[in-house]
Amino acid sequence: MTDALDGVREHYRATGLTGQLKIALTVPGPEDQPLTPQQLGALDHFHPRGLAATADLAQLAGISADMSVLGVA
Repeated sequence: MTDALDGVREHYRATGLTGQLKIALTVPGPEDQPLTPQQLGALDHFHPRGLAATADLAQLAGISADMSVLGVA
């Protein structure tokens, strides 16, 4: 059981998160322009596999571009 828990902990262990956040906070762009999904993604996807994991989950769930989705986590 300990091996399985260690594997889970390692998978979700954030490395360099502070540095990643500092970089992401400098990326958004001009204040008078709306943010794009890609710009917001830099601030939102701080989990293993990042935006790719979110895209994969959306595809698996059958979510399409014309749908509205509320993510609560």
